[in-house]
This record gives sequence, C-alpha cells and structure tokens, in this order.
Amino acid sequence: MLRGDRVRDPHEPQESPRAASGRTAGRGVLYIAFAKFYFMIAGLVIQLRLPAVLSRTTFGGFSIVSSVASWANNVLVTGTIQAVSRYSAQEPGKARAVQHAGLRMHVRVGLVIAVGFVAAAPLVGWYMHDAEKVAPLMLAGLILGGYSFYAVFIGTANGLHQFHKQAGLDISSATLRAAGILGMAMAGFGVIGVVGGWVATVGIVTCAAIVWIGLPGRLGPEERLPIAPMVAYFGRIAVYLFLFNALMFVDSILLKRLTSEYFAANTGPLTDSVNRVIPWASKVTGYAFKSSALADVQVAYYAAVQNIARLSYQAIIAATFVVFPLVSRSTFTEDRETTRRYIAVTSRYSLIFALMMGVVMAANPVDVLGVVYAADYAQAGGPALVVLAFGNVAFSVLAINGTILNGAGLTRPTTIIAAVAVIVSIVGNYVAIGLAPDPGHALLAAGIATSAAMLLGAAASGVVVYRRLGAFTPMLSLVRIAIATVVAVALGRTVHLGSGKLMTLVEAAAVAATFVIVLVVTRELGKGDLQAIRAIRAVPRKGVAAET
Repeated sequence: MLRGDRVRDPHEPQESPRAASGRTAGRGVLYIAFAKFYFMIAGLVIQLRLPAVLSRTTFGGFSIVSSVASWANNVLVTGTIQAVSRYSAQEPGKARAVQHAGLRMHVRVGLVIAVGFVAAAPLVGWYMHDAEKVAPLMLAGLILGGYSFYAVFIGTANGLHQFHKQAGLDISSATLRAAGILGMAMAGFGVIGVVGGWVATVGIVTCAAIVWIGLPGRLGPEERLPIAPMVAYFGRIAVYLFLFNALMFVDSILLKRLTSEYFAANTGPLTDSVNRVIPWASKVTGYAFKSSALADVQVAYYAAVQNIARLSYQAIIAATFVVFPLVSRSTFTEDRETTRRYIAVTSRYSLIFALMMGVVMAANPVDVLGVVYAADYAQAGGPALVVLAFGNVAFSVLAINGTILNGAGLTRPTTIIAAVAVIVSIVGNYVAIGLAPDPGHALLAAGIATSAAMLLGAAASGVVVYRRLGAFTPMLSLVRIAIATVVAVALGRTVHLGSGKLMTLVEAAAVAATFVIVLVVTRELGKGDLQAIRAIRAVPRKGVAAET
C-alpha cells in the first residue's frame, strides 16, 4: 500500500452512480464556466490591445471582416456543439457514432457554408464599397470550415462528460487566438495578416482536438447513425442563431457601407488630391486617404464602443448556460411552479447585474472609453456609448428570454421575435445613418437604431415569457430598478471627482455602488434575495454541463 492511501472499510457505504454523476456534472459546470470566463477575457484583451497596435484604418478594416465572419461562425459553432451534445447525451453509449455523424454532417453543411462564404466575399466587398476586404473575407472562410469540425469534437467531449477536455480546448483556443491575432498585428501584416493569424489558430486547435478527443474510428453500416435528424435540429437552431447574431453585426456593416458612400460623395476630389500630392502620407500615418479607408476609421470608433457596451451581455452569458437545462427539465416534468421560480430569479438578477454595468458606461461614457482607448476613440464614440450601453442591457434580457423559451421548447416565438428585431435594426440603421448630417453623428444614429431594435426584442420576448410560462421580472421590480438607474446616472453626470484613469475608475465604482444602494433602500434587494440564490444553488445540477 502506498503511503497516504486510506484503507476502505468494507462496511462503508459506497457512492451511488447517481451521486457520482452529480459530482461529475458539478465539476463540469465549474470547468466550463471557467473556460467561458477565460474565453471572454481573452477576447476582451484582443479587442482592447488591437487599437493600440493597429492604425485606425487597419483596426476598422479587421473589425468589419471579423463582424461578417463572426456572424456566420457563431452560428456554426454554437449550433454544432448543441446538436452533437444533445444526441450524445441522449445515448451516451453512442457518443462516437454521434461524432461520426457530426463530421459527416459538416462535410455536407460546414464545408458548403465555408465555400459559399468564400464565393460570396466579392459580393460582400462590393456591397461595402471596399474591394480591399475581399481577400481577407475569402481567407476568413477557412475559419468557418475549420471551426465547424472543431465544434464536433467539443460537442463530443461534452456528450462524453469529458468536461476537462472541453474546457482545456476552449482555453487553448482562446489563448492561441489571442497570440495569433495580436502577434500578426504587432508584426505589421495588416488586415489579411491578422485574419491569417486567426486561421492558423483554427488549424492548430483543430489538430489538438483530433489528438486529445480522438476520431470516431471506422464504423460498420449498422453502427452509423443517419445525419438527417441532426441536420434538421442544427437547421432549426441555426435560423434563430443567425437572426440573434445579426442584431450584433448588421449595424457595423451598414455603417461601413453608408459612411463609404458619404465620403465618396463629399470628399472624393479632396482625397484624390491628397493622394497625388503626398502619396507617402498613408504609409507614415497609417491612414489611407480614400472613402473606404475613411469609413474604416468610423467603423474602428464604433467597434470600440461596441466592445465596451457588450460587457454587460458577456457578463450574463453564464446565466444562459445554467437556466437552459433547468427550464428544459422543469417544463418537461410540467413543474410550473419551479419553472416560474427559475424565470423570476434569473430574469431579475440578470437585469440588475447588466444594468449595474450599463449605468457606469452611460454615466461617464467618454472617460470610460478613455480608460482603455486613445482620446480620439473616446471623443468620437462617447455619445454612442450612452445609448448602446442600455441597448446591450436589453440585448442581455433578450438573450435570457430566448434561452428560457428555447429551453421550454418554444422555438417559434423566439425566431419570430428575433426576425422582427433584425428587420427593425436593418431599416432603422439604414434610415438613421443615412439621415445623419455627417459620419461623426452616424455612430450615434447607429447606436440609437440598434438599441431600439434590441429594446423591442427584449420587451416582446418578455411578454411571451410571461404569457406562455407565467413569470417574468415583476412590474414593481422594474419600477425600482428604473429609479436606481436614473439616480445612478444622474450622480455620474453631475459629480466628478477629478481627471485621470484612476479617478474614472473611482467614479465608476461610486455609480455602481449608488445603483445597488438605491435598490437596497427601495427594498428591491434584501435578505430574501440571498435565500432565492441559495434555493437555485440547491437544485440538483445533474445534466447541466451536458446541456451547455
């Protein structure tokens, strides 16, 4: 016997399989939650460091390419992981057969989408009035193809309850992606080089997944699963995810197109003269004096605003990974009281937490942007941050409501709501940006139109959740939270403790603290909230990790 080993008493009761499964699932939630948090931080590092390394035009150019690619990539990755994990969890003994089916599915789906993305790149470049983005977009098609297969391995690890492998690969992917993108940016390879760094990351991490998770091996005809059910399930998820992600990206695409048209119409002769007289200027300053490049500068400013405004949404993503399986289970067992409790607690706390971050941004937008970005980013994006801060709070609510409805099997309402919100966003952005007197005001116009669409989606989804499932954030809570929001923003707008990044952070903490204090004073927060959180934490988590 090795030193330190404990002699087991033969009469000691052994752990039941159910308890062991629950313990494994609990560890899985921790693994995945940490990996998601790490992925969020790594992505934030990329978005905060790139503007310090790249010129405004190059950062704006990469941002628009990334927006288009991420729109499609998010759909492929999320839909694939959910599809593979779902079928693996249903029949754990057939996880490798499900993996085999997933890989076959993406020979027909993932590769076709990737090839279609590459083929459509010239059309996208034409639409945005920027032929220079065609090559980076075509290269980004490799990201879609690689990640579609990588996601199959992640879903397989999830279905096999190998949560440590899933988390390890996600962390490795986030680290390599940050290193590849920032490394190529610092090397000065421009937009196509930065995209190439991302592509290299996809190739490396996919090879790592093949080695660590393993291939399914050869399967006989009787062992192969049909791919039609998986493709159908993926398709249903993909429609909603496509629309949901569109809310995050259509404003940037329209901003790029319409500001390019503005500069082409109003500054064409001037920029042509500048290019003839000082052709070296773009090499020295990093600015290319033409309409498409000038539009990239506006996209860069707007991307900075989006990166900060989306922090509230990114912060509550973890709640969606918890509430989806809980609502799925409680609605399946027709436990309406438990379902209502989950919804009330999740929606209320998500709104409070997201707004606590939103009020900090809206109260002092220019200085908050100035903490991480250069002065011109802060001055140009400050007005837009005021509205997008609250718009992304609404987007967070929409994400939670959509997760709840999808978890309850109500996928049609979520798809319809997302479609209506996207249409409103497209029309609103097109009109608002087009009516803006100049590109500087176009950022605020895009923020207003996008935030209005997000608010519409949040309100509509909240009504559906209440009508179909019988619960939502109580009206009295909404009133109290609104009062706390007004008081906190008013304080931040009127009280300034000094200048500098340190004082900005102190003011931000004061605004957040004021928001919480008002909630406590109005009795929106109290001892009952601790009991509610403990009640949620006490619910058995069996299967939670497998659903995420």
